[in-house]
Amino acid sequence: MNFRTRFNVTETATEALIKFMKLVLCEVAGNDFDAFPNSLYLARKMLGLSDQFHSFVPCPKCHKLYQNQEVTNFQQEGNPTIMNCQHIEFPNSSLRKSRLCNTPLSQIISAKQTIIRPNLIYPFSGINQQLASMFLRPGFEKSLRHWANRSSYDNIMTDIYDGSVWKLFKEADDEGSENFFRNEVADSHLGLMLNLDWFQPYDGTIYSIGVIYAAICNLPRDIRFKRENLLTLGILPGPSEVSLHKINHYLAPIIDELKSLWDGMTYRTYECQEGRKIRAALILVSCDIPAARKICGHVSSLVACHICEKKGNYENRQHNFAGMDDIDEWFVARDPAKHRENAQAWRRCNSDASRSRFVKQTGLDGPNCYVCYISTLLDLLQSIRCIAYF
Repeated sequence: MNFRTRFNVTETATEALIKFMKLVLCEVAGNDFDAFPNSLYLARKMLGLSDQFHSFVPCPKCHKLYQNQEVTNFQQEGNPTIMNCQHIEFPNSSLRKSRLCNTPLSQIISAKQTIIRPNLIYPFSGINQQLASMFLRPGFEKSLRHWANRSSYDNIMTDIYDGSVWKLFKEADDEGSENFFRNEVADSHLGLMLNLDWFQPYDGTIYSIGVIYAAICNLPRDIRFKRENLLTLGILPGPSEVSLHKINHYLAPIIDELKSLWDGMTYRTYECQEGRKIRAALILVSCDIPAARKICGHVSSLVACHICEKKGNYENRQHNFAGMDDIDEWFVARDPAKHRENAQAWRRCNSDASRSRFVKQTGLDGPNCYVCYISTLLDLLQSIRCIAYF
């Protein structure tokens, strides 16, 4: 399996190689190698290898997540039955009981023996289990410490370590608290960069799959984005991209883990077999503009800037940000506290119409309490980027 990862060999090619190896071994040694696996699935099963993903079942309509076993083992009156989504989009509505999503989450694929198969699967891999594996690798902690001994130059920014967030980010809300990133905890206080992007896995058809992953900013830039150092968090199912606020359901388990890592988790590491406390903070969201807006809950970049109060214009069927005469009125940084307040108000809306009015008024489109964790940090990091939008 290390061979496959190192040389970027596809699963199809790996399986062909396994079959070839079995043919050679059986030709040389006869029946002694009859038990040798002839497929990648059997090889993994024989070696006790399993992927690190936990499978959720998302609703095809509202994207609420359910446990896989809850859906596949669902029964009514002792009989296997298709489970319907029980999510209520507007819990504050007076018509709450009639607003159940009620979308089927699975289908029956066998008539003779009832087999329930989910309509969609969301593979999710926890940050904690991936970091626990990384910290057991020799040299990993040394790579995390590299930034503490690097050369720096006045007024020259060469990496994230030269920015104000890395230098000034505090480990607590108290003004007198220590900086989160400092030399003595260079390999135990991690700064994470979150990324989301969609791609087309198939030729000849339109089918988009999204991937949420994170990079560890403590690592040197030349190895930071190598496959073995990336945290693959979740694979968003197709066939189309998730709409703005519905992506919250996919982010929820990720933010739950980020919150636990902010408090600190104890891992056994290569250099400290007894275990040591590791903390992590999400300090950057690095995506293209549409994906960043979805993660952080802001309205489309064609409508308003997410950093300052500038609003877009719509003239001749085109969006634009023309008009600088009133710059003193709108060139004011948005308040993260106000953003969180608006997020809670958005959740209290009781209909699509009230949400639409709220979005037009505030420029906020769908963050829940999880997304506010991300958006506040994004506002701190990108305070200068709004200039590039004009």
